[in-house]
Amino acid sequence: MTLIADLLWILYFLLRGAVDALLGRRRRRYVTATDIKAPRELVWEASSAHSIVLEGTPRVAIETARRPGTADIYEGTVSIGERVVPMAYREVELRPKEAMLIEVLPEGSGPSIALGHDYFVACKLEQRPDSTLLTTVHELTHNTFLGRVTIPLGARLNGRRLRAHCEAMAGSPPRATSKIGAALLTGALTYASFMYLFDWMFAAVLLVLLLIHEAGHALAMRWVGLPVQGIYFIPFLGGVAVSAAPLKDESERGFVALMGPGFSLLTTGAFVIAAFATGEPLFQQLALVSAILNGLNLAPVLPLDGGHVLDSALSASDPEFVAIINMLALIAGIGASLYLQWYVLTGLLVLTGPMLVRSGKAKRHAEPITPAGRNWLIAGYLATLAFYIAVIAHYMA
Repeated sequence: MTLIADLLWILYFLLRGAVDALLGRRRRRYVTATDIKAPRELVWEASSAHSIVLEGTPRVAIETARRPGTADIYEGTVSIGERVVPMAYREVELRPKEAMLIEVLPEGSGPSIALGHDYFVACKLEQRPDSTLLTTVHELTHNTFLGRVTIPLGARLNGRRLRAHCEAMAGSPPRATSKIGAALLTGALTYASFMYLFDWMFAAVLLVLLLIHEAGHALAMRWVGLPVQGIYFIPFLGGVAVSAAPLKDESERGFVALMGPGFSLLTTGAFVIAAFATGEPLFQQLALVSAILNGLNLAPVLPLDGGHVLDSALSASDPEFVAIINMLALIAGIGASLYLQWYVLTGLLVLTGPMLVRSGKAKRHAEPITPAGRNWLIAGYLATLAFYIAVIAHYMA
């Protein structure tokens, strides 16, 4: 669930950044704590190193040296994957094996490093019985909105890289990792398929929005007590969150289906607020793309989420009636996808249509939805759909 936790952090800082921008609050402090199973001396050596390589995706390498003619200013580069960025900083205070305080200098640092002014970074090490607690504090006055998200998220990711580096040096047993191999592989293939259809930037945006959407399904599964097997992506189509256990009733099915677009309400709303607060076209585009992606997914056609919501809401109805509704929705969906020239969706509906219509007549193994549950599900569906329609109408007007 590490990816979901990261998405929740991104959402939190997006919302907080938008509120700060509205209130005119520019100075912020971000605190990150990382528990590292390694001696304090080793953690200090790594965290205060002027030359270090941190493996991960992407790989990060730092190379700095004292600026000639100075006693406390260092300059060099930070390599993030293939990108090399200049960096300069001043050592304000150094307490070996305990703490350090540096100031990031705008002069000599690239704009992606110096994301604000009066930018200070502090590190504190605390020895624990079998580990070292590394607490990092970033405090700065922001120059751009983007820094409100990239700084805390970067601190979180780099804390993990530093932890892996120190624990490998200390010979600590490897930590249990999330089952994300399949997600990474299918995500890479799906990204490649989106790049074939669009440019690389739009493909990346689509993949992130899909991940947020599927995270909503996964969180809903956890909410109702179901284990999550994983999140996977389907090239040219989208993604799917898979439960490791069957749903107990149709109410759960409808809730889990609705929570993909439902959870994305938060991120879409955050983009709308950020667009209003900053006037940045980027956030307007993100809000529109997110609204289109999730709004289309609410179309009441199986196998889309809206189709599952409809099927769940009708689970207490006569099976023949449900089959007729599914057939009519399928025909409407195929017609709409042909009209909009979304031929990949057309192919999916044609291939899965007969099976999905037959499933409406099949005996249900889960308990049908209650009248109260149906009413709440329909109300949530209509409210979510109305929000996305409003956002699309606003930005496409």
